[in-house]
Amino acid sequence: MRLVASLALAALVLSGCGGSSSSRRLDLGTARAKTTAAGTVHFAMSVAVDLAGTRVRTDENGSASFNRRRAHLYKLVPGGGLPREVVVIGPYTYSNANVQAALGDPAVKPWTRLDTRRLSAAQRRAQPDELAHALAPAYLSDGVARAKRVGSAEDGTTRFTGRVDPARLARRVPPAIMAAVRSDYANRPFKASFWLDEDGRIRRVRVAYDTDMGSTITVDAAYSDFGSGVDLTLPRADKIQDISPS
Repeated sequence: MRLVASLALAALVLSGCGGSSSSRRLDLGTARAKTTAAGTVHFAMSVAVDLAGTRVRTDENGSASFNRRRAHLYKLVPGGGLPREVVVIGPYTYSNANVQAALGDPAVKPWTRLDTRRLSAAQRRAQPDELAHALAPAYLSDGVARAKRVGSAEDGTTRFTGRVDPARLARRVPPAIMAAVRSDYANRPFKASFWLDEDGRIRRVRVAYDTDMGSTITVDAAYSDFGSGVDLTLPRADKIQDISPS
């Protein structure tokens, strides 16, 4: 009877409002490292801009690598049309940018290839890094000094909130990621929410901030299928036009 009582008491402790012992060990400070350790990840992201009652939203998803320049993503931009498909392999960025024109003219190659090493510094700054853009939310937790644990979600993740300090973040993340953060987020500390799974990995990140122009930008990113790899399948070479600067 004493053993039964002890087990019952232990069960109550583990199932109480504090959650399991594993969930109590979750730490936002180590979440980024545990997330990127998987190597590759599937992501889904939406970016919405609200200005004077008008809402514009971009959706994208795909797979990407944390430790190599490898990505395959699909993006649906405002205005409709065919989804944009992008494949990143090292310094090369492939895109179906010409697919709409190719539908009307068989002489046009639907895909393009850009060797980013040939871009000037100004061109490189103007050319978005699709890989860094997709992965940047997973690094934001490195910019949080003091995180607050909010509670558990219905999907089993645990939510944390904190203030991301860009200056702190810049000391902890790769330059390419920081360039994407400077492009996509506020240049001053901003609030963010993070959802961690039972393994301490980042499953979702949500950021909403107001710009100096009076608009509100909301970024909502989700990560899943850790370690599942990246599909780098490309169309035939005769379907690709090289647009790299000479």
